[in-house]
Amino acid sequence: MTRDARSDHRPRILAHYLAAAVAARLADEGARVCLVLLALRQTGSAGVGGAMIAALLVPHVVAAPLVGVVIDRARHPRWPLAAMVVIFATSLLLVALLLGQAPLGLVFAILLVGGCCGPAITGGLTSQLPGLVGANRSPRAFGLDSFFYNVASMAGPAIAAVTAATVNPMIAQCVLAGSAALGAVGIATLPIAAHQTQSGKARPSLLSGAREIMHQPRLRIVTITSTLGQIGPGALPVVAAVLATSVAKPASSGLLLATIAAGSLVGSLLWTWHPIAAHRAPLVTTVSMIGIGTPIAAAAATPSLAAAAVLFGVSGIFIGPFGSALFTARNQYATEANRTQVFTIGAGLKVTASALGAALIGLVTTMPVNALLLLVASSPILAGTLGTVLLTRHPTARNSRHVHEPRPASLPRSSQIGGFLDFWRSNCGFAGVRLSLPAAARRVTSNNSGSMNVPR
Repeated sequence: MTRDARSDHRPRILAHYLAAAVAARLADEGARVCLVLLALRQTGSAGVGGAMIAALLVPHVVAAPLVGVVIDRARHPRWPLAAMVVIFATSLLLVALLLGQAPLGLVFAILLVGGCCGPAITGGLTSQLPGLVGANRSPRAFGLDSFFYNVASMAGPAIAAVTAATVNPMIAQCVLAGSAALGAVGIATLPIAAHQTQSGKARPSLLSGAREIMHQPRLRIVTITSTLGQIGPGALPVVAAVLATSVAKPASSGLLLATIAAGSLVGSLLWTWHPIAAHRAPLVTTVSMIGIGTPIAAAAATPSLAAAAVLFGVSGIFIGPFGSALFTARNQYATEANRTQVFTIGAGLKVTASALGAALIGLVTTMPVNALLLLVASSPILAGTLGTVLLTRHPTARNSRHVHEPRPASLPRSSQIGGFLDFWRSNCGFAGVRLSLPAAARRVTSNNSGSMNVPR
């Protein structure tokens, strides 16, 4: 497809991408619930289900560099991406058919293989957006990607639970496998541009992405702090259950998590409606982490479950711009040759940190619920504060050059903080958000001014 033809079809291409990504991510998110339900039915043990989830998630951080380098090296990236999603779908299907019939070791091995393909569904897919919609339109497209990622994270477990309850967990697992396979077909038919080979230029190595993250100050800061900041939120489902149980309303844990998810949808739409200049994305990332943690810390001092639910929703609002700004920062400061590796490594680290948080909080669930909420909140608050200080005070991070477009060597700290405040000030009036989702998608592909900001 020529550049002009691609520009003319960008609204359709973006819709195509979002549909394929949602189908694949529904399976990824839903499997974390369905595996437990399947284990309970086939083996009678929730512990086996937990171990299967670990087998699916743990390989993310280990396999992320390999997944990234395979996609970065491929002449046509859509083929390895689609193949990895097919492998993921196959692993879910085989587990549905074999659990209770074959040795558990074989089931775990299959899930480990499927888990190694997980980074392709998360960071691998998102890294292709700039090539599909254009660099200038990427921030808003990342907002839509974050929005639909949150939709998948809500709908996937719901589909798994409802199907398991109305039919059985095996059929639910097969439905998820079919959704992933459908996503693979959509990915295989995406018009992702072929990588141009340049003679004499070194191909990306297995460690190229990690080296780029460590050598580029802003990438290093947002990657490390976003990973550390994910440990607390990873434990939040457990703490929400403890909080709801402590007031004799265990079913309300779902309400608490639903308010966070709803808030994150609002936050993603706010970013899509009004993204900020891409070079300010790192600061939005770190300050949003403080915004994620602060309401949860405030919930520790709230005796009312309803008030806690409101605070959880406020926390969720910051999750939307956090994810969108993180995607934008990765895209902005990673070189094209290593972009997919940077995305997959970052995504793999966050998934692993989330799983670690859930495991660690399980060791201290006998503590008072207020203390647990403070533990959850401390992770994003401390990580966000550290990142903000480094970005605004560290001379190397502040003066690092923009990778994709030249900018002055120094940026006053007041200007950086002003960018973050501009974003939230312009979006704080919810009544002003009149942009429908289809309109947002259209504006991703129709704004030809090159500006990262949408007229208010």
